[in-house]
Amino acid sequence: MRREKILRIAYEKFSIKGYNTPLSEIAVAAGIKKQSIYNYFENKDALFFEMIKLEVDVYFHERLDEIRILKDGDPEEQLKTIFFSIIDYYSDISKLKFWRWLLLIDSKDLFERTQASIHYYESEISKELQSCVANLLQDEKKVEEYAIPIIQSFMTVLHGTLDGILLYQDVFDTEIYTENVWFMFWTGVKCIINQDSKE
Repeated sequence: MRREKILRIAYEKFSIKGYNTPLSEIAVAAGIKKQSIYNYFENKDALFFEMIKLEVDVYFHERLDEIRILKDGDPEEQLKTIFFSIIDYYSDISKLKFWRWLLLIDSKDLFERTQASIHYYESEISKELQSCVANLLQDEKKVEEYAIPIIQSFMTVLHGTLDGILLYQDVFDTEIYTENVWFMFWTGVKCIINQDSKE
């Protein structure tokens, strides 16, 4: 129980300050002495890695489950559902900040272990998205030419949208902003597909 409480508080503090969060601050919030943390975790990196891995595992398992459930549906709806599902997950700004802090971890070992875990899941999602885009294009030549650019654009638009939400959440309506971003992305994809099919 106490271990879970330490992990929860570590997540909350990391979302605010990132890797620079002192263990003493986590201990105070957990109602324990700093030294007591070492009864559960070898060191700061061990605590943070377990906390990070818990969030990373939950996030990617949810995304992969969503993609697989939608696998036999309309490819446009599948991509759109995944896009807005991810946006919805990050509607909790603390989650968005948490993931941004993962790029700024000072410990080289923790950073590399974290990125390895994320890259593994991202490769799994990429495989699922390639299958979705292949169903969308329905032609081997189109798949070869456009599948990777579409997936890369999808991920770039997604991350850019999240950065925009973080930077401009108090400036404009994020729901309208997100809808506009999706509309422009999908319009571009349709134009490329239609132009190719006419040749």
